[in-house]
Amino acid sequence: MSVSSEAETQTTAPQNVTAELRELNVSDVVPNAQNPRLDFPQDELDRLTDSIDLEGVLVPIVVYPKDNKYVLVDGERRFRCARDLGHSKIPALITTERSEREVLQQMFNIHLIREPWRDIPTAKALQRLAEEIKESSGQEPNDNELRDLTGLSIERVRQLRYVVTLPDQWQDYIRDETIPLNFFWELKKNVIDALRNNRPAILDEYGEDRVSSAFVQKRLDQVITDTVSLRKVSPIIKFAAQDAESNGTGSSTLDTSIRDLIEKPEATIDDAYEETVQMMVEVDKLGRRTSTMVAVFARLLTKTAGTSDHDEVRRLGRELIQQVTALIDADEQNG
Repeated sequence: MSVSSEAETQTTAPQNVTAELRELNVSDVVPNAQNPRLDFPQDELDRLTDSIDLEGVLVPIVVYPKDNKYVLVDGERRFRCARDLGHSKIPALITTERSEREVLQQMFNIHLIREPWRDIPTAKALQRLAEEIKESSGQEPNDNELRDLTGLSIERVRQLRYVVTLPDQWQDYIRDETIPLNFFWELKKNVIDALRNNRPAILDEYGEDRVSSAFVQKRLDQVITDTVSLRKVSPIIKFAAQDAESNGTGSSTLDTSIRDLIEKPEATIDDAYEETVQMMVEVDKLGRRTSTMVAVFARLLTKTAGTSDHDEVRRLGRELIQQVTALIDADEQNG
């Protein structure tokens, strides 16, 4: 459907209008104060402004009428650019007024299809949606309910709900891309939660805030340069717990490495990992892989029984046994 630029536009918002495509006065459109997209990078606005200046607004904004104005549901960037270019009219799809909860749900679904919001705006929007649900139902929605309402993955919902519990300064780090959201999520899972579940005495000794702050500062100081390295802290903590349990003392020599990571700004995760548990982790992986490989051979021997592939599976098994045996024999001779 096309929209004539000369179309007559009513300045008073009509009541009970549903899905009507019209041109509106730009002056009659107002931003949505609840828009989760808090950040509008200037470079994005500049590119869109150039496009609209050349071709006009090709995709209508979405609005609903309220108090003789039209409130934006989708298209605030298009609206801003058209306004800044001095356009008097803008194409709009007018829908019925809805609750904040309905607006938030629609915004989530629109932007999942088109382009994702940045982390902090999305987290704030999800928080507001949860508050709206709690206010109307009297119950805090769980992660699964928010997943179903927004279309976000369950992992994404959990990340975003966690982000809004972080100190404002850390949220600012995420917003300005100084530290990515995933860093804080991996820090929670591989350090804080790992300590809470395996070495709670150490977490109690320092407190969650001090432990988290130590690792955040390492990231700011570039002592930690990538998020994935945080995953190496978890096995140190887990093996420390196993060691403490096996020796019956409640403590482990690995606790020193954990404390160094918290207390010493220069202590790196890679050094701590290599000096403590790297070999144990590799041996543990080998054990799991060996069990998996044996299970695969058992399954293939059963599935290929009576077929031409059966002999090939047997041959591969015997060849593997010979190669591993040769390695072990050579190692024993060298030892």
